[in-house]
Amino acid sequence: DSVLITDPDGNPVTELDVRLSPNGSGHADSQTSMSADTQNLKSLRLWSNSSSDAAVKLTLDDSNVATGSAFTLNSTSGGQLNRMTYKVSTIEAGAAKKTFTNSGETKNYTLAPVGTHAEKEVAFLFESTAAYNSYTEGAYGGIVYANVTVGP
Repeated sequence: DSVLITDPDGNPVTELDVRLSPNGSGHADSQTSMSADTQNLKSLRLWSNSSSDAAVKLTLDDSNVATGSAFTLNSTSGGQLNRMTYKVSTIEAGAAKKTFTNSGETKNYTLAPVGTHAEKEVAFLFESTAAYNSYTEGAYGGIVYANVTVGP
């Protein structure tokens, strides 16, 4: 059986358009990729097509860096390569935030059976690791790949 990331209706999500912008904390963060009423963000689901496959693993991999290196967005503003390191966290109801800081990291999740499938609502938060004003101005971009697999 397959496990994947979906929207609240169960439709597979294959990519997120993430744009980091300054916020009150002085760090750049995303405002369209997670759910929290105070941040006006959307939730997604970790989803298994089998209600018996409740243990899953989520691995995040950054296309800009080698496995084990910090997540990094790139910009070519000013005719030079600029980098912004960031972290990705998942937030779920009734559980501590789980933070991914390096490409290739894996975290474990337990899904709840819902009829013939199992799911867990999660919110993804992307946040720069340094204060926003420490980075060169410009549009930073990159790709993070998410891989969800059935756990042991």
